[in-house]
Amino acid sequence: MRDSIMKWAGSAAFVLSLAPTAMGCLAEGSVVYVPIGRDTGTVTQTWSIGGRFDPSLCRTYGADRMELVIRDMSDRTVARAYQPCREMQMSVKLPEGTYKGDATLIARDGSEVSTTLELLPFRILSNTDTPVDTDFPTSSMLTVLSVDAVASSAEVDDEAP
Repeated sequence: MRDSIMKWAGSAAFVLSLAPTAMGCLAEGSVVYVPIGRDTGTVTQTWSIGGRFDPSLCRTYGADRMELVIRDMSDRTVARAYQPCREMQMSVKLPEGTYKGDATLIARDGSEVSTTLELLPFRILSNTDTPVDTDFPTSSMLTVLSVDAVASSAEVDDEAP
């Protein structure tokens, strides 16, 4: 009996270790655990800085990449995805369900260059893309690498949603 349980557990662990690779996550560096047989959809997060979708603002504030942490409603992390800041969007495949998450802009050295923004809860439906828009008001930015770039850019809305 014990041997059959050990064989089953070993097989299950192997299959689960392949799940993130087999699902073909779209975001760079994402880790998602999808139970076998679950229907999936996609969340596509877009982000702006100061209300503008301007990739040069990533450089201005020293943001190398976006970190998106997605949790289920039990507060368990189900995905941690990264995308270059200049892309201004990323997509992550998830099983059907309701999720919440946090978005943070990260510097090349791994330090945070923005406060962490809490995303509103969102629902994933099978074979559907769910858009989630995020704006980092300039007041949420913790660093400025190029004061000249900020001064010469068009007016920025500090209170953008």
